[in-house]
Amino acid sequence: MEFESSMLGRLRLLWQHEQWLYSSAEAAAGEVRARHIEAVLRIAPLVMVANLLNAALVVAFLAATVPVIQLAIWACLLAGGCAHAMRSWWRWRGRVVRQMPPSAVVRATAQAAFISGLWAVVPLLWLPMAPPAHQLMLAVLTSGVLCAGAFVLATLLPASLVHVAVLSLAAIVALLRSGQSVLLGLAAMVVLYTVVIVAGVVTVSRLFSARLASQREAERQSQVVGLLLRDFEEHSVDVLWEVDRRGRFTHVSDRLVGLLGRSREKLQKSTLVDVLQSRTKMPKRRAGVLIDESNGLPALRRALLLDKPFRDVVLKVKQREGSAWWSITAKPLLDEAGHSTGWRGVISDVTKQRVTHQRLAYLAHFDSLTGLANRVQLRERLDEALTQAGEPRRRSALLCLDLDNFKTINDSFGHSAGDAVLRQVARRLQGMVRSSDLLARLGGDEFAVVLDDVRSNGEVLQLSQRLVDVLNRPAVIQGRLVSMGASIGVALIPEHGQTVDEILGNADLALYAAKERGRGRFELFVPSLGLRNRRASQVEAALREAIERGEMSLEWQPQVAVGDWKVMSAEALLRWQHPDLGLVEPSEFIPVAERCGLIGDIGAWVLSRACTEAQAALPGLAISVNVSPVQLMQEGFIEEVQRALRQSGLPPSRLEVEITESVFMDDPAAALSHLHALKTMGVRIALDDFGTGYSAFQYLRRFPFDTLKIDRAFVRELMTHHDARAIVRTIVQLATTLGMQTIAEGVEEPVQLEVLNQAGCRLIQGYLVARPMPLLRLLPFLEGWGSTSRPEPGELPETMQVPLDRRSAEALAGR
Repeated sequence: MEFESSMLGRLRLLWQHEQWLYSSAEAAAGEVRARHIEAVLRIAPLVMVANLLNAALVVAFLAATVPVIQLAIWACLLAGGCAHAMRSWWRWRGRVVRQMPPSAVVRATAQAAFISGLWAVVPLLWLPMAPPAHQLMLAVLTSGVLCAGAFVLATLLPASLVHVAVLSLAAIVALLRSGQSVLLGLAAMVVLYTVVIVAGVVTVSRLFSARLASQREAERQSQVVGLLLRDFEEHSVDVLWEVDRRGRFTHVSDRLVGLLGRSREKLQKSTLVDVLQSRTKMPKRRAGVLIDESNGLPALRRALLLDKPFRDVVLKVKQREGSAWWSITAKPLLDEAGHSTGWRGVISDVTKQRVTHQRLAYLAHFDSLTGLANRVQLRERLDEALTQAGEPRRRSALLCLDLDNFKTINDSFGHSAGDAVLRQVARRLQGMVRSSDLLARLGGDEFAVVLDDVRSNGEVLQLSQRLVDVLNRPAVIQGRLVSMGASIGVALIPEHGQTVDEILGNADLALYAAKERGRGRFELFVPSLGLRNRRASQVEAALREAIERGEMSLEWQPQVAVGDWKVMSAEALLRWQHPDLGLVEPSEFIPVAERCGLIGDIGAWVLSRACTEAQAALPGLAISVNVSPVQLMQEGFIEEVQRALRQSGLPPSRLEVEITESVFMDDPAAALSHLHALKTMGVRIALDDFGTGYSAFQYLRRFPFDTLKIDRAFVRELMTHHDARAIVRTIVQLATTLGMQTIAEGVEEPVQLEVLNQAGCRLIQGYLVARPMPLLRLLPFLEGWGSTSRPEPGELPETMQVPLDRRSAEALAGR
């Protein structure tokens, strides 16, 4: 029953389609009818010649048995029908017919019926009169006319069906009239064959219609593609190009002419690679282009030879205005057989993005204040020194320096004086070390020197003493005589460590020893200095029970929108007050927690507590929580976030997870996977301390961060360093381009706020707004914030510390 229903449904659809095709006045139906009739007319001469030859055979076979007058009349009528068909062919030959009315189908069907009716005379009237041998030939001849005509007319289904019906009916009637049992069986076979022929004709007609439909759709798509390409050329900042299999330009737009600096005629005679690898010779008013083949052109050649789509092949080009970078993306053009016929692609000018990337890459490896290497480059150099330490007599040394009076200078004379001191220290150090040595600023007033190819311990100690002497000399800073002074810790490579962290740690231990013994001196690491690790051991032991004992708590620092001066969110900051160790800073116990495997439990507690407090007492306020790189990489981290949100009832959109750039150093693929999982949940992602360490610029394209946090180091230098302002503007512009918001940390002065506002920074946090505070003090702070106006340059921020009112206490109690 299901099969019969399916067959009836198909027949119903076919009947509806044929009715629309052969009777509708729509333009689409008229176009299809034109193609159907054109297919029949194309072979009309051959069919008509075949009809005339078959007619001649019939006359020859029946001349002795059929009256001549009957044969003559029949032959004349058939010749007339053939002549009429040839007239139609002659009339339409060589013409492109776009439309055919339904009447054309009627005329064609009538003509087919006329010729078929003439052929039906043969089996109905004359076949019984012919001798047996001639009967066989006439039967074969009639069958051939039946089958051949059916499939010749198959593209015009009504004409084909009429042809088959007339001849089949004539044959069946002739066989039934004979009365012979053998011929009766043959009549049944003719019926069966007729059904098969009709099914074949219908199938051919449907396939022909389907092919016409696909051709019309292909033409429509081609028109749409053409319109899109023209629109692309008119409105896109990219430039479209198209070449053939040999690489010659086949589509040259005005914008392509302007970009490549050649005339349209020259481009049409040239290949893409030739134009890109040679300088164009144009009038002086038009800039030529020269490709730096060492940067991109070989990669482009390889990509074109592979016959596969490629994207973002970057070429460095030299123009009169200076260097520029072009990114080329393309895919091969294929014919119907799937063979490549050329290429189509776009050229994008990525100079601005490239310059931004280079600037950020510089920031990733160099200190913006002094121009020295930063911590990342220092670690790379130490790793290289450890690798070379296995060579005979190849030794190195690490000197860690810390200024003794820097905090006093900053507090007494201001940050600008402190920055001048740091630059003076950098210049003095550069004058004391060799070009093969590495000089780095680690942050704040900390510096490091990697001495390469050390011959003896005495050489290292002598240089250390000279550096102490040089740095202990006073310096004139902003017209004032300033006493600096420095302490140095020394670690030898490979004697004092087998890993980068071990070398750095031992040099730090030696530095702390120098400070403890009076400052203004240097100390060489000795194993006894490892006793300093006792504090770390104590911290680790106490840390294991800190949560259970209730020693940990959260403080909140508000984040304020620069535009309307509203509190938009708050950052949760972890605090640990130990009864014996006192207040332990996160910078001390977080590394210990990461090293001993406690960071997962602590991080889960922070997430749960922050979400609970926010949902209970901070309705509508978004929160941000710092996540350690080690915590983020743990397998159960995503489940911890889900559990904290589920148990607290906090919507995921109100939670923002802050990560640092270092999360991408060890396993970037796993880090991106976890971040995408958070994004899928609806949790926002912030990149903290952007631009101060490991460069994650390449991951900004691979992962859509929501927020970039501008490090407090850049904010502190806004009023004293032009390059700091340029860096902040660059970060804000980059974030805006990538659809991210920015928040500046460590904002302490109204002048900094004004500069950030002009740069386009959306959010700030820092002492200008408020210091971190417990939830019990945050609630009244938020209550009174509505009456606070944004401070103007020159104003001092007011301290907003108010006692907890009853309403806030009740809100917290209901948590």
